[in-house]
Amino acid sequence: MKGRKWLFTAAALSLGILIPGAAKEAQSSAPDRLTVNIDLRQTAAPISKYLYGGFIEHIGSLIYRSLWSEMIDDRKFYFPISSTNTDQSKARPGRPWRMSLRKWRPIGPDEAVLMDKEQPFVGDHSPRIQLEGAAPRGIRQSGLTLVKGKQYTGRIYLRGTSRSQVSVALVWGTGENDRQTVSI
Repeated sequence: MKGRKWLFTAAALSLGILIPGAAKEAQSSAPDRLTVNIDLRQTAAPISKYLYGGFIEHIGSLIYRSLWSEMIDDRKFYFPISSTNTDQSKARPGRPWRMSLRKWRPIGPDEAVLMDKEQPFVGDHSPRIQLEGAAPRGIRQSGLTLVKGKQYTGRIYLRGTSRSQVSVALVWGTGENDRQTVSI
């Protein structure tokens, strides 16, 4: 055991891994020669085998729909918004664990949602919704997992004219009362 501890310490030092307290010191001025004293008689409680050596792979929705807190996919609008399906969201044969991406879809005709490259909020482009009268226009994403009785907090960033009327709805069923709508 002592030999392994020495081997790990020597490997860490040779790879340039710094002790947290020494990190600031090393950034300000690095010494020409480094001297290290290792006392193998000082020990600590063993580290849990479950803490180190674990491996989490992006299998299906493991990361983004369970461990990671985001509820929506493509929140930075990497993909253009369209009502047509594309190959990018489908799982490939032989890789059934890859979940398909929940894409943004237009509310109204496809032409009502343009991907603005001139003034994007984030990334290469952001959706710009062309309003026309009282006809519903916007974007939607389905497949969110909600828990009954739980409150959710989210953010929506909008830019538009003062005459625009915006309603944001969270819909969890087909009934009239199966939704919460906020008007802005």
